[in-house]
Amino acid sequence: MPVAHLIRYKTAKPKDIQMQLRGYVERELDRNPPKGFISSRVLAGKDGKSVAFYTEWNDAEALDDTRDSAPWEACMDLNDIHADSHDEATYEIA
Repeated sequence: MPVAHLIRYKTAKPKDIQMQLRGYVERELDRNPPKGFISSRVLAGKDGKSVAFYTEWNDAEALDDTRDSAPWEACMDLNDIHADSHDEATYEIA
């Protein structure tokens, strides 16, 4: 079953996280999409203090495989440096 994964960051430096996520999307997801990847979006909060990263996958296994990859982990670690906090959730696409 297809899934969506959402990571939300609270930050005083939203541009830094947006730049990091856009770079990851361009370098990793657009150039050589991992197996099971469908789409992604980088979302800027209207409050000016939040950023969200939304991705869709063919199934939870494809998401898990990518989340275990070095590029994903490196990007998320760099985002955590600029974030005050973050939360994430995975949803089945109905």
